[in-house]
Amino acid sequence: MKIIRKGHGFTLMEVLVVISIIALLATLVLKSGSPASSKRQVTQGTRQTIEAALESYYARFGEYPEPVNADETAEVMPGKVYRIGAAKCLYQALRGDGYDAIKGARSAEKSESQSDGKVSAEEIKNVIMADMPEGMWRKVGGSYILVDAFGHPFQYIKADSEKKNTLNSTYDLWSYADDEKNSMSKSKDTEAKASLGIKWIKNW
Repeated sequence: MKIIRKGHGFTLMEVLVVISIIALLATLVLKSGSPASSKRQVTQGTRQTIEAALESYYARFGEYPEPVNADETAEVMPGKVYRIGAAKCLYQALRGDGYDAIKGARSAEKSESQSDGKVSAEEIKNVIMADMPEGMWRKVGGSYILVDAFGHPFQYIKADSEKKNTLNSTYDLWSYADDEKNSMSKSKDTEAKASLGIKWIKNW
């Protein structure tokens, strides 16, 4: 994928992404009920915002982003290891900060390929979500990832029709939410055991 951007007006998808971000920010401000319930509502809003941004990404590039190393793991919380490869890919694809975690991506500019937590003047051309709230991402080790309201990395798998690796025909996107027991399971695992993902916040 060659990242080359041209100046243009706002597309419908970009307007939808902005609306999603505003709705997410409103949720963050207004929801002050029980902590678990509030976190679930914020995570649901974040998931919807990511979906809108992914559609904008697809409209621009003709494909959804794919992680270079979907099975990359890291200790996100003390003693708790999660897959972060997809969350790292999503961060770069939507925020525009770096591109080394996106399979097949390369830049026409001489910008750094790794994320540094900032969007440089060169990287602005790669931004899908210009106003991504800071609560949507965090640094884990040397990586920047998209996270849910529980602080867990979002999980994402791009569909491969040959591998039949997803439940949806486009991609599977989910948060484990408050499920600490099944945090290394994948979306396809729920086919054999539907109760596995009962706590998850997902797009299927």
